[in-house]
Amino acid sequence: MREGLLKPLRIPQRSTTLSNGLRVVVHEDHTAPIVAVHLMYHAGSKDEQPGRTGLAHLLEHLLFEGSLHCPKGSFDRMLERVGGTNNGSTWFDRTNYYEVVPSHAVELALWLERDRMAHFLPVLNNEIVEVQRSVVMNERRQVYENRPYGMAFERLNQLLFPPDHPYSWPTIGYMPDLEVMELADARSFYQRYYTPDNAVLVLAGDVNTEEGFAWAEKYLGDITPGGNPPVQPGPLDPGPSGRIEVMEDRVTFPRIYHATAVAPFGSDDWVALDVLSYLLADGESSRLQRTLIREEQIAQDVDTYLYPTQLTGIFGFVATSRSGVEPDRLIAAIDKVVAGVAEGGVTEVELEGAIRRARKDQLQTFSTVEDLADELAYVTTVLGAPEQLEELVNRYVEVTAEDIARVARRYLAPERRATVIVIPGAGGTGSDEGIDDEEFDGNDGEGYSFE
Repeated sequence: MREGLLKPLRIPQRSTTLSNGLRVVVHEDHTAPIVAVHLMYHAGSKDEQPGRTGLAHLLEHLLFEGSLHCPKGSFDRMLERVGGTNNGSTWFDRTNYYEVVPSHAVELALWLERDRMAHFLPVLNNEIVEVQRSVVMNERRQVYENRPYGMAFERLNQLLFPPDHPYSWPTIGYMPDLEVMELADARSFYQRYYTPDNAVLVLAGDVNTEEGFAWAEKYLGDITPGGNPPVQPGPLDPGPSGRIEVMEDRVTFPRIYHATAVAPFGSDDWVALDVLSYLLADGESSRLQRTLIREEQIAQDVDTYLYPTQLTGIFGFVATSRSGVEPDRLIAAIDKVVAGVAEGGVTEVELEGAIRRARKDQLQTFSTVEDLADELAYVTTVLGAPEQLEELVNRYVEVTAEDIARVARRYLAPERRATVIVIPGAGGTGSDEGIDDEEFDGNDGEGYSFE
């Protein structure tokens, strides 16, 4: 449909799998003499157990504390000498480590990642765990517990999912669990998940494909596989929620949070829901922004989000009231807009505009080798093959108005969602003016998203 609306997007890459199970993806882009080196492990907070939440994120911190042949501090110094940078992050479904280096320094980045994958345990001790556990606990206090609206997302997921669901707890973990974390916990998680057959390596940028494959084999090909890669659970839908909770916080304005469990990342419904999120809240002409902010003037801001999570997607709404506007009025206005979409009131012009805005953001993401490497790594990790990225983004143009109405009816009914309403209170009214709560992303670490 819509011939000529959008040209198919091409994402050239080649991939191979080493004998130890490591999947290697190379994307050549010789525009600039830089290469992004991304190593992603198929392990995140969903792979933790109740009572040990926050373990995946803690381990990410620990891996920046040095390895057998690269003592603490050497990693950064060696990269800085060649003009490189590095970082890492943890999310529900994955943990990634990455370097961006001049093209002549790719082997250095691979050597550093080799040492972390093969020679980390000899330097891990109780003292390192204790120090980094304290760092993470302080991070939780600063980013969540002592921040206006900071606990809303944590409580929202607790309402949406049953306590034993892997998405019910925050990536950063619960404080009581962090307090009892031990060296044995970190060692066990590392040994189980930090293996080549549970990882994806992406090289994107000024690198020859065959040379990239050869370097991967040279530096990572002889590392012993885990033998039995962890079995990843299939899609998990927690079913209807309908739960509502009011939280007091030191804030000036009420804010509402909705979340609904939807189709998992990569499915046709997930693509349609992503287009719906653009139609509802991307730009001043979007349904929610036009209605709540410009016409009715009851909200200061309103946004939607769709998490590309593996077991089940998570679709959410966040809206902050204007002074004197009760949260119930915001909720009713959002429900009315969504009901209008579900009843089939979407025009082709409106739909095409949402698809174009989605494509614009995709192109912006894919314009840097660092971001493209991350996208390729995540799709390969979660969907199984790097080709799925190109196939996925080109499905957006196939979304119809009927698809939009159908997914709105199926997933966004009030009885399916969880709701947290944050109101001023908790011992006094503080100022939330100027607070940036990460574009309403309540997770520790950036998640993969087309938005």
